[in-house]
Amino acid sequence: MSMKKMSITSWIIAGLLLPLSVMADGVLTPKHGGRMVEADGSRLELVTTADKVDLYVTDHGNHPVAVKSASAKVVFLVGGKKEEVALQAVEDNLLSGKVTLAGSDKGAAVITVEGLPKRISARLPAQK
Repeated sequence: MSMKKMSITSWIIAGLLLPLSVMADGVLTPKHGGRMVEADGSRLELVTTADKVDLYVTDHGNHPVAVKSASAKVVFLVGGKKEEVALQAVEDNLLSGKVTLAGSDKGAAVITVEGLPKRISARLPAQK
């Protein structure tokens, strides 16, 4: 087989497999208007308002994950300033805490969830 035919064949195979890999994970659609990230087999939705941070935890299939015995920490980085926020379980799959740093809804965030069968660590980049 010539090099040109191998190249064309490779592109066709890659083109056929790419949609399958994209569909396998599905689309990360926030249910509460926050920012989504998938990490360690879990999906996290971070919802930040002027004074409150909510973190919703679901599994890979978007089913709620019980967080009753869990806690979390979110470190926000905004304009060179840093704020660490402790989150406590308040509902079935919701952890919540208070934030004071202005602009944290757009800033970078590093999320750590402890107390589940598997520790979850994720990072959300800053938004423009």
